[in-house]
Amino acid sequence: MKARWLWLSLLLCITACKTTHPQDASLYNRIGGKEVLYKISAQTLDIVATDPATKRSFDGIKMPALKQSLADFLCVKTGGDCVYEGETMKNSHADLHITTAEFELMVQALRDTLDANHIGTREKNELLKILAPMKRDVVAK
Repeated sequence: MKARWLWLSLLLCITACKTTHPQDASLYNRIGGKEVLYKISAQTLDIVATDPATKRSFDGIKMPALKQSLADFLCVKTGGDCVYEGETMKNSHADLHITTAEFELMVQALRDTLDANHIGTREKNELLKILAPMKRDVVAK
């Protein structure tokens, strides 16, 4: 009887040790992959492109292409296997004269979208930590 319990315990340990825990997965996988990142990108851009305080930056922009580009960018930054072919943050925002207030509205729209899509606090904070240093390349001096 003891031998059977020993084998059962050993089997459970081996199974548990081989199981990948979600908290150990990449941020990309924990967020939900390409589909979720596209949804987050599209929803965030829809908010800021229609907000009177930020919409001026999106005049004349092909929104479907921008949504895909942002999703690809987030995919790469979170550890996904996407390819981002867009400009650097500095080059893509150079002539837009983005203010700190506009940047903060974009961040809030992203936070709201992450919350609406039930992205966990840990994942949200990790993503924001990755994106925060880009403020210096987006906001006009």
